[in-house]
Amino acid sequence: MMKDYVICIDASVDIDQNYIDKNNIVIIPMKYILGETEKLMENRLSDAALVDFYNAMRAGEMTHTSQITPYYYQQVFRREAEKGHDILYISLSGGLSSTYASALSAAEEITDEFEERHEALSIEVVDSRAATGGMGLLLMMAVRARENGVSLSDNAAALRANAGKVCHWFLVDDLSYLRRGGRISAATAVAGTVLNIKPILKIADDGTLISIAKKRGLAKAAAFLTDCYRDAYDPALPSDVIVAHADCLEEAEAARDRVLSINPDANVEICGLGPVIGAHTGPGMMAVIHWGNRNHI
Repeated sequence: MMKDYVICIDASVDIDQNYIDKNNIVIIPMKYILGETEKLMENRLSDAALVDFYNAMRAGEMTHTSQITPYYYQQVFRREAEKGHDILYISLSGGLSSTYASALSAAEEITDEFEERHEALSIEVVDSRAATGGMGLLLMMAVRARENGVSLSDNAAALRANAGKVCHWFLVDDLSYLRRGGRISAATAVAGTVLNIKPILKIADDGTLISIAKKRGLAKAAAFLTDCYRDAYDPALPSDVIVAHADCLEEAEAARDRVLSINPDANVEICGLGPVIGAHTGPGMMAVIHWGNRNHI
């Protein structure tokens, strides 16, 4: 008989909290700092809490993130293993964070610990090569596979094989946050702000964030995201789409409507962007995330 396994994922995932609760997803906590206060995020923030977070950023509060240590992973993995579960863990992209490396270290330690006790334990750690709603798409794939009786190892293998088919198209509204994080120079930020330039970014095959275009004005930038969807989506792959936004709901709803005009069969979810990613991009950031060809541009 196949041993039961739980699915774990970083708190940086952007997907409806009801979905997480319904499918008994185990969340690995992550840290972010707002002003002088370090916060441990163990579940998704509510919509109201996200609005407060982005309003604080607009008011000038400094934000950044703090890497959790392997200890947190050990705690969660040990707790689930003690319940008799094997573990499938989906991490934030290793190209954006050290969470993947920390989880690998923790998984090895806990597996060795149980081996010394002569107890079988399998932990699969999957680098999503994704972020925000891209992790959500992979989570949905993993849940469907588990529901269909797919084994832990086969589920993990399928996630690794399909991670490169998740497309992320991002726009950043306010360049000052990228400047604060050292991702662009002060001169570039000033020039871009004066010219009303909105950078378009994507997650590349290696899981890193790269710039792919620049558009003048929010309307043109937002339209470019859905143009990317039109050109890159693959009808042979799942039709799920997540539009993630940093407190710009009106723009996200317009993007959803454009996606549906392109593909009426798309299953589109609008989701607030959590603080782990939002701390670096600032309010007004929006992403269209879907299955398809992430290298079409």
